[in-house]
Amino acid sequence: MSQPTQPVWFIADATTGLAAALAEAVLASGQHAVLAARAPAQLQALVDRHPDRALALALDVTDAASVDMAIVAAERRFGRIDVLATSAAQRYPGAIEEGEEGAMRALFEENVFGPINLARRVLPGMRARRAGHIVMLARASVQAPAFEGFSHAARSALEALAEALFYEVEPLGIGVTLVDPGSGDDAESSAPRAAGIADYDGMASRTALGRGAAQVDAARGAQAIMQAVAAGRGPLRLVLGRAALQRAYDRLRVLKVGFDAWADLAASADVPAPVRPAHPVPPAGGRPRRAVRSRA
Repeated sequence: MSQPTQPVWFIADATTGLAAALAEAVLASGQHAVLAARAPAQLQALVDRHPDRALALALDVTDAASVDMAIVAAERRFGRIDVLATSAAQRYPGAIEEGEEGAMRALFEENVFGPINLARRVLPGMRARRAGHIVMLARASVQAPAFEGFSHAARSALEALAEALFYEVEPLGIGVTLVDPGSGDDAESSAPRAAGIADYDGMASRTALGRGAAQVDAARGAQAIMQAVAAGRGPLRLVLGRAALQRAYDRLRVLKVGFDAWADLAASADVPAPVRPAHPVPPAGGRPRRAVRSRA
């Protein structure tokens, strides 16, 4: 079929949370969307409302073959992918000491390698067209909270990769935006918690997990993402919601306070500046020449 004139989105994990709201908003705006999830049947009702502009596909971001098949099917249907939206929504709560290696590796497969491999798979087409945008949903703008270290580490790894990718592909006309959806995105799911260690039980930071989260309106968040993408290459970072933005500012202030407090000690590690001699150094082989006084 002929390629559509409207942008084509590929939205991973499109069944819940902000990704689901983004799917609704993209299709409502007249654009095209490939909606991918492990259970694509949950997306069929949305596809049925927009049969000419929507496609539901099965996708497991931790399976390279599944990624390849989904991208091939999307390009076969619409000819290209203009915007990729993917997320890091898996949590693994617990103390660092409590972590189990298998669960830790699975978390990084889901939250880091999955989104990055999706991006790597769509980039050749975007490079060829010198156009495209990659959106990654990852709550990485806040300070790492106790007992959420694994989740934050995975999101921070994705943040670092997204930042590097931003500078790599920006000269090629491709945008990268890392979106912090705030605390209201209900798409997060938790892996089974590892066996606890008694010394950590009852700590306030552990019992406070998940409490007091300010809700972000998913529909408004989706509109904000679409506006950022429509602006061109968009911002590298987009924080959604006042509460999330305040936490991001708080993180910056904490970092600055720490840097300022230890600035003198940090500077003391510099290589010493060379000491300049107080008097001119005689030229090799003799004494310095005396200045010749001019005669009036």
